Amino acid sequence: MEQGGVPESGALYGYEKAGDQPQLHLTPPGGISLMPPHPGGRRSPRPQTGSRLRARGRTAGRHPLAKAGCMVLLILGALSLVPAVSLALSARDLVVVYNRNFPESQAVATYYAEKRQVPAENLVGVAVSTSEDMSRKDFDENLAPPVRERVEQLKAQGRTPAILLVYGIPLRVGPAPATKADKAFQKLAATKVNEYQKLVLQLAGRLDGLIPSLPGKPVWKTPHAKLTYPTQQVLIMAQQAFLRGKAYLHKPPATPADNAAQEEILSLMIKLGGASPEGRALLANLAHSQAWKHRGLFQQEFRGWNALGRGDVQEEMFRGILPENALATAAAMRLTHGRIGELKFWDDARLLYAKRQTLAAVDSEMTLIMAGPYQLARWLPNPFNLKFERLPVIAMVRARTLMVGRLDGPTAAVARRLVDDALAVEQTGLKGVFYIDARGLNSKEMPGNYAWFDQHLIHLYDLVKKYSNLKVVLDKKPAVFPPGSCPDAALYCGWYSVRKYVPAFTWNKGAVGYHVASYEASTLKKPGSTVWCKRMLEEGVAATLGPVTEPYLFSFPLPDQFFPLLMTGKLTLLEVYFLTVPQVSWMQILIGDPLYRPFKNHPVLHPAKTREAPAPEMNLPDSSGKPGRKG
Repeated sequence: MEQGGVPESGALYGYEKAGDQPQLHLTPPGGISLMPPHPGGRRSPRPQTGSRLRARGRTAGRHPLAKAGCMVLLILGALSLVPAVSLALSARDLVVVYNRNFPESQAVATYYAEKRQVPAENLVGVAVSTSEDMSRKDFDENLAPPVRERVEQLKAQGRTPAILLVYGIPLRVGPAPATKADKAFQKLAATKVNEYQKLVLQLAGRLDGLIPSLPGKPVWKTPHAKLTYPTQQVLIMAQQAFLRGKAYLHKPPATPADNAAQEEILSLMIKLGGASPEGRALLANLAHSQAWKHRGLFQQEFRGWNALGRGDVQEEMFRGILPENALATAAAMRLTHGRIGELKFWDDARLLYAKRQTLAAVDSEMTLIMAGPYQLARWLPNPFNLKFERLPVIAMVRARTLMVGRLDGPTAAVARRLVDDALAVEQTGLKGVFYIDARGLNSKEMPGNYAWFDQHLIHLYDLVKKYSNLKVVLDKKPAVFPPGSCPDAALYCGWYSVRKYVPAFTWNKGAVGYHVASYEASTLKKPGSTVWCKRMLEEGVAATLGPVTEPYLFSFPLPDQFFPLLMTGKLTLLEVYFLTVPQVSWMQILIGDPLYRPFKNHPVLHPAKTREAPAPEMNLPDSSGKPGRKG
């Protein structure tokens, strides 16, 4: 499994060191990158410390939990939001989808509907492939339309539908062919990148030209400066000019000429950065300066920036980059993120359409059957994720997105057992031990890398140990739990043994767990396969999740979000999953009874008791769409 490339919250022009090269992150409102920063279709950047993860590695070593930036979201803040974000999923909301071509599929659907009292009219039969793969044509023509029709009927009744795919529905939908419009757009994007590279460098050069006595000569002012640069280098050069301009604006003007120069510098910085987080922070800071309070240009620009509407860009990031609306989206990016943002938008579009990857999990693709046109290449942000809770447009986006789960397994009997176990355990409460298998990585953590995820596992242990009475066991050795070492298992999360389940566990009825590795839901039926999802279901778990092919590390729900939310007993399994899974139209699937609440009557973690805990990282957007502070 590859690491890195996590679409993280962050500043528009903030960059971090990776080796010797600064890596710039450009993110639109709401704190999620509109496009992931990799040219290879749906793929994220190759890891800097090895191409693929195939074995346990690195020695154990506890990383301080309090280190700033070690978490992406603050689970404690998420817990406090539980009552607000609960969607109150009920059996009447479920559209249960079965395959008319697959023996026993309808029987599983009927069995589930009877057990959970799903209305008979909510069962939808489709005639699709009987393998674990289906074509894009089969998806578009035979799966999506009948499900969409029933969803529309439920919406007309005022309900909030969700989808349950049952035993017999394929796991993966194949790639979509590139259209003529896609190919033409790829050429347009390349032309726009060249145009905006030159414009950004021109504006940055003008900005530097107004700053007297620069300590170092900017690269574009050297005698042999190149006419073109890679986009990443252009963005870094513009960032550096922006920072130099910012420093100069804080100096009191010595002469009228200095005063005029500073006002022109501010105007150029607005053209470069728009209403970016840095731009807004700069103006807010200058607003407290007596030297700037009465400058006409400043007052005009400050009012203009605060008045900018950001909803269009926020909404578009959930649909991605589309040829038919790219020019309008780019214009909105210019207002909100300046010419730098527009350049980054076109460069992302160029990379995205140069090498498309449109294969996805059927479940994840089904989330968007009501969304209208959306970007098929690569993934899109999941609007149900808690980090978007405060976006002004989020209710509208969520109304066009569906939660999708799966009741499935190696056999029809296993699929039926999932609901039987769920119903039984909801009455008694899930009991047993929580096993957490970290790796004890002590390398430098950055969002999306192995050490980053390992810290989330350790943080999960600390939360459970401090705020729950559930017994918890943490392993930080390089090897996974050995065979037979985990009796009485109720919950589990750990890594990393790719495609090779290790029989360490004696699973209690109703157990929930997932293993973080690359292909653990690539099959649920292939005889002899030892992928973790299939084998865990065979061995007795009631719910699990995993990817249908290489998903990249950042695509997994973070364990210190997923499990604490589940342990409150306030949310169904499907709600917990969609509040924590980062992307849709991607590779992850959830297997289990979507209505399952293992701690429904016996919660083992109470949000009110955890709110005083230190905050690792939340970065929820505020009402303006600006990401919050990192802890």
